[in-house]
Amino acid sequence: STLFPYTTLFRSNLSAFAGLIINPARSEVIIEKNSEHDSSYTVTNGFDKPVKVEISIKNWNNSRENRDIPVNSWLFVPYSCVYLEPGEAKKIDYTVKSGNLSGSLSAMISFTVKSPDYEGINLMTSVPVYMTIDGTQNISFDIEKIEVKKENNNIAVNFTVKNEGNVHLRLNGGMKIIKGKNIVSERMINDLSPVYPDLTRKFSELIDAVPKGVYTLNISLNALGKTVEKSIRMRVNKYGDAAEVRSEERRVGKECRS
Repeated sequence: STLFPYTTLFRSNLSAFAGLIINPARSEVIIEKNSEHDSSYTVTNGFDKPVKVEISIKNWNNSRENRDIPVNSWLFVPYSCVYLEPGEAKKIDYTVKSGNLSGSLSAMISFTVKSPDYEGINLMTSVPVYMTIDGTQNISFDIEKIEVKKENNNIAVNFTVKNEGNVHLRLNGGMKIIKGKNIVSERMINDLSPVYPDLTRKFSELIDAVPKGVYTLNISLNALGKTVEKSIRMRVNKYGDAAEVRSEERRVGKECRS
């Protein structure tokens, strides 16, 4: 016999794979202390054969004060498995309880099936549940670093966001390239992947290229009522290559002109 007879294929944060469909793709609950909230996911069997779906839960990304909180102390799923005929859908109920917790907690509910088509293959998808305790949120984040470079006929803007608060952030906003008082290029930023408490996350967005010159690149991001901005000076050469104008470079330029 082999030591590991099954291979498991993981698909996190996806709502469907290989015939098994989970809806919705995520759940976000804002709840007061010492309260509970009931909700559900719907699981649909898109295979042409019956399947047994195993259900499990695990902690995902909790804020600092909740790192040692067991997942089964706040998230409750009353089923360990469900049987589905081809095309059948069933609701999987769950309950979250806030107790005397603060900040935020998150978990993954995972659904695993043995592939009906390939022996020895397990298929798993996981969908998140986020719980935020209302009135205890600390919303604090910053744009730590911005880098620019040419990418085809665009400028790629790479930036890092650090979340110093105790709730996960889904950022929206925009970026713009400014010359003098004029906005010469602009791009909206919508529903970025979450930045979890006490962690950083890198993002990359494209903005339309601009002619040769020196510009200001501004990024503005907002989440949960808070807005943060950061700007850099940027030089674009005649080939469209973009780079930040460093403070040392700006000082040297001033000395040469004096």
